[in-house]
Amino acid sequence: MIDRPSLRGRLLAGILPLLLVLSACAGLPTSDTVERGLPVQGAPVQEVQALPVGPEEDASREEIVASFLRASSSFADDHDVARSFLTEDLARQWRPTSTVLIYEGEPDLTATEDGSVEAEVTVRGTVDRDGYLVEVPRGTAQSHQFEMERVGGQWRIAAFPEGDGLWLSEINFERQFTHGAVHYVTPNDGFLIPDVRWFPRGDGLPTSLASAQIGPVPDYLAGAAATGISDDLQLVASAVPVDLATSTATVDLRGLTLGSSPVQQRELLAQFAQTLKQDPRVSSVLVRSAGRPLEVEGVDNPISDVSTTGFEEATWTVPYGLLRTGDELKPVVPDHYQLQDDLAADAEELPRVPIRWRQLATDALVEEFAGVSVTGDELWRWRGGNDIVMEGIGLELTTPSFDRSGALWVAGRSTTSPRVWVISRTEPLSQAVARPLDAPWLGQDQRITSFRLAADDRRALIVLEHMDTDEVQVGITGIVRDQDGRATSLTEPYWVAPTLTSVTSAVWSSQTQLFVLGQQQSDRADRPFLVHIGGWLEPLRSVAQATGARAVPGEALPPLTVLTEPGRIYTQERNDWGIGRNGDDLIIPGT
Repeated sequence: MIDRPSLRGRLLAGILPLLLVLSACAGLPTSDTVERGLPVQGAPVQEVQALPVGPEEDASREEIVASFLRASSSFADDHDVARSFLTEDLARQWRPTSTVLIYEGEPDLTATEDGSVEAEVTVRGTVDRDGYLVEVPRGTAQSHQFEMERVGGQWRIAAFPEGDGLWLSEINFERQFTHGAVHYVTPNDGFLIPDVRWFPRGDGLPTSLASAQIGPVPDYLAGAAATGISDDLQLVASAVPVDLATSTATVDLRGLTLGSSPVQQRELLAQFAQTLKQDPRVSSVLVRSAGRPLEVEGVDNPISDVSTTGFEEATWTVPYGLLRTGDELKPVVPDHYQLQDDLAADAEELPRVPIRWRQLATDALVEEFAGVSVTGDELWRWRGGNDIVMEGIGLELTTPSFDRSGALWVAGRSTTSPRVWVISRTEPLSQAVARPLDAPWLGQDQRITSFRLAADDRRALIVLEHMDTDEVQVGITGIVRDQDGRATSLTEPYWVAPTLTSVTSAVWSSQTQLFVLGQQQSDRADRPFLVHIGGWLEPLRSVAQATGARAVPGEALPPLTVLTEPGRIYTQERNDWGIGRNGDDLIIPGT
């Protein structure tokens, strides 16, 4: 048996030599055939990678496994060096990026009496075959077995732990993988909906993105979003080359139903263009069928401006913020670090809100308001100087949320189970009815503590809490609508931020990011976090006595605000928090 400290030292020493090599990885394969990624047309992009070293003669079992893990972090030549540590059968079967296990520190390797090697590893997360990342709490330890076999008198790995593809350290994962969104459409509204996944970096990134885009709509968006890409479409030659002289990625497609209607063609063009332009080398996308550009009236192909297809990413429109102090609402500039007064806003039409109404919300035009009673069982609505109280909807009502489709949303509990209700805003206040949506996946022992609409009106942030165990879940649910745009049901959510143990407040901060106030297992008090949907949870600097999270949703660095118990409102300035203003609440219209 080898000395373990020495093995760790050798692991570290093997990672230090770096070499500029070409990267050619085709992404997350879904077939059993191992295929190399095809190069782009033009000068290849060079990336820094670990220089892999093959098996040493008479190496021990632990040394073979350790060297294999080292070598597999290099994507050069389709992991040829890493395959040299495997038996011939396993080398042929191994699909490196079918799954990825991300670990911290170094694996602790032990040779067992049955001839295998046991690996004790501290896991940070995993990436599945579709590219979805799942984070686990820090300090999570797992044990895995590598079966070993002698080949020509030398130890080789004969079988992996079940389902394993790659093992990468956090550093190597960030070096070798990047996140990107696959896009789907809302045909009636002209919006693109992002679905974030992880892909190997390098020349094969456009191929990986295009291959993922060809796949079906994910379960949590089924019925809420659509795709213009039919099931029978395939990439010609399984590659998407990039001409670096023109920064154009070429998507060659074949399939029986390619472009069966002008609407489908526009959807297809918009999806491929929006997704592939995330590669920094790509500024335009050419989509071809049978070697000829797909022709759609009014759309240039290659596509450099996605909006010419009639589709674009949804955005929030925030005219100004509203600072609440007692029963008074005052317009403020929500992205100013001191929340200064917005003198250009018309404050005369704003209502005075009795303090019995809390959790206020307003639409993007600041024409209608809604709030919840301190007892949590009444909904207050105000429009055009008139107000009404809606009783009997449910208990433990959440902060209301306005969509852009003419509806008001609120969640809570009926007498027996959690519910989500939608209220049409086209009806007079006195005639409005709260209509429950179908969501059979909600359990009777759960409560909904937050429900917020995304800018696209087809997704919603939902926070669930188990009534007996206080276990919390944060998810993104799809909103299924009928042909008239009327919401009918909610899909089972895509769960995010699994390492959070409690959530006090949660809002959208962008189309792919949430801003929450909560705790992880190691926290003793609520603190702010950024939830990167499909990515890692990002803890932010703590704010004492924090009670609420607010954000002005945007693309890059959205302004974030934290409410506190003493009535101080903190705004983010660089990487720290400063007191922006005193007040009871900050309302961000349309969110």
